[in-house]
Amino acid sequence: MRTRKMFSKLLGVTVAVGALFAASAQAQAGVVGAITTPVITAGALPDTPQAHVDPNVASSPFSGVVSINIRYDNQSFICSGALIGKRQVLSAGHCVDTNGNGSVVDLNKPGTDVRVVFNSNGTYNAIMTATKVSMNPDYQGFNNCPDGSKGCVNDDLSIITLGQDAPDSAKIYKIWNAPVTEGTHIIMAGYGTAGDGINGHTISPQFNVKRVGENVMDLFDGDDEQGGNGPAEVYYADFDGNGQDTFCTRYGVCTDVLANDREAGIGGGDSGGPSFIDMYGELMLVANNTFESRFNGQVAGSFGTFFGGIILSSYADYISQAADGNVSFVPEPGTIALFGMGAVLLGARRRKKQ
Repeated sequence: MRTRKMFSKLLGVTVAVGALFAASAQAQAGVVGAITTPVITAGALPDTPQAHVDPNVASSPFSGVVSINIRYDNQSFICSGALIGKRQVLSAGHCVDTNGNGSVVDLNKPGTDVRVVFNSNGTYNAIMTATKVSMNPDYQGFNNCPDGSKGCVNDDLSIITLGQDAPDSAKIYKIWNAPVTEGTHIIMAGYGTAGDGINGHTISPQFNVKRVGENVMDLFDGDDEQGGNGPAEVYYADFDGNGQDTFCTRYGVCTDVLANDREAGIGGGDSGGPSFIDMYGELMLVANNTFESRFNGQVAGSFGTFFGGIILSSYADYISQAADGNVSFVPEPGTIALFGMGAVLLGARRRKKQ
């Protein structure tokens, strides 16, 4: 595993980070205003964004992936999330940060609420209001480091607690609580802006349209409280296709390039959405997705751009506490040693750099 303060290194060549909010005038069926910045982006033709749309049925493995409407100060935003308990939704910290410096949204303030939209049995089959919102206490705002410098995207987690149980049709996900490595295959889902690898982002986010795509983890950042050392907290993945493999070319990290109709990126509105691994015959949460970016000259959401998010196993204590213990981890905390590190680390394949 290559663990480095990667985001800080990339800041000098990126022109945008997609996990920041942006205004939108679109409204969706009873949910006011669409909004953000960090979709599932499709490959090149014949692949299309429509081909990645989840059917929103109870039998879908993504029935527990929700959209989130955050409203305060006459503003309205969209993010994505995943159900981890009957009333608990995991999302990104910056989705509920009102000032960009880690100030969690105040649900007691007039005109302020956080609503979770379920599309697990048709579209808009339930819209539920949060009674509590928790932000990871180490999160100090997007790109802010503990020492006051820039270049940290760690700790970007939130737990949203609902005032009633989620619909029975919505799947509750377990969290994978073990290390990951280069080449770990992930399946992403979210409600963000869509497009394709050639033209980039061209389709606005919608609260009732979730898309699904796949990628492979390439690079990692360590603990920002330890100066980028320690356990990996952040992952990075590049959007390969059309002859482009950014991290292989630039850094010699040459993980698998997936098929054109499977390889995907993320974008606006996918913030907080899940990355899964297929483990023991079911989808388990391994990360949430919090940012997307690009090098100079690249079109947002096109082949060659990159994205990433937060590795959940590094935050098991916070997640369990914020969810009042209503979450399942695999392996359960304290049992990882019984698996043996060789068995727990996910198998990874790498190509040789050409």
